[in-house]
Parts: sequence; structure tokens; C-alpha cells
Amino acid sequence: MVRGTPGKRRRHCVSVRLTEEELRRWHQAREKTGRKELGAWVRAVVEQRLGRKGIPGDVPTVPLVNAAAYGQLVQAANNLNQLTRYSHERRELHVAIQAAIEEIGRAALAVRGLGPDRETEEDQDHEADR
Repeated sequence: MVRGTPGKRRRHCVSVRLTEEELRRWHQAREKTGRKELGAWVRAVVEQRLGRKGIPGDVPTVPLVNAAAYGQLVQAANNLNQLTRYSHERRELHVAIQAAIEEIGRAALAVRGLGPDRETEEDQDHEADR
């Protein structure tokens, strides 16, 4: 599954110990937002509390009309990941595979309503090259 923003890898982990009751309350609160992963929900809540705009505590639900497209994007991303793994075994990653992975990642985010509000200069450059 495509996760996060292409090119933005999270490398740090924060652990928190909870009681059974605290964990139950956190899961109940997370379920109300539509987020599937507790870690993503915690990150969004903390970022929102810190005043970071554009990172809500809940996730837009994928409209039914986009659910099939999202599923196909996820499958395509999985296939590309397998190709990437194969490429790494051969010690080379074709530039087109990397570009396709990033494009599918952006498309999956856009289908979920999580993409950037405006194109970056880099995106515009890619459009011009096509």
C-alpha cells in the first residue's frame, strides 16, 4: 500500500506505554475519525494540537466512486514494489520504475483527498516533459 508522501520517509519512532483503559479510549477516538492506523491517528492529533494546519485528526473517506480506483492504484503500487525489489536484487532501479512509484503514490493520495492543494514546480516540470 502506498503510504505517506513520496520522498518523505519517517525515520524516528516514539513509544508510549498505555493502560488497557487508555488504549481502549484511544482506539475508540481513532475509530470515530476513520483512520485505520493508531500511529497515524496519534501523529495527526499531535500535529493538529501543535497548530499545524492541513493535518486534520480525521481522514477524508474515500468516496465509493473512487474506491475501485483506489484499489487499483494500491494493486499497481504493490506490483511496482515487487519490480523494485527485483531491481534491487539486480543492483539497479530503472528510473522509470521510480518515477512510476512516485506518480502512483501521488495519485493514491489525490484519490483520498490528501494530495497537495497546488502543483509544485517539479510537478509542472514533469508535465512539461510529457
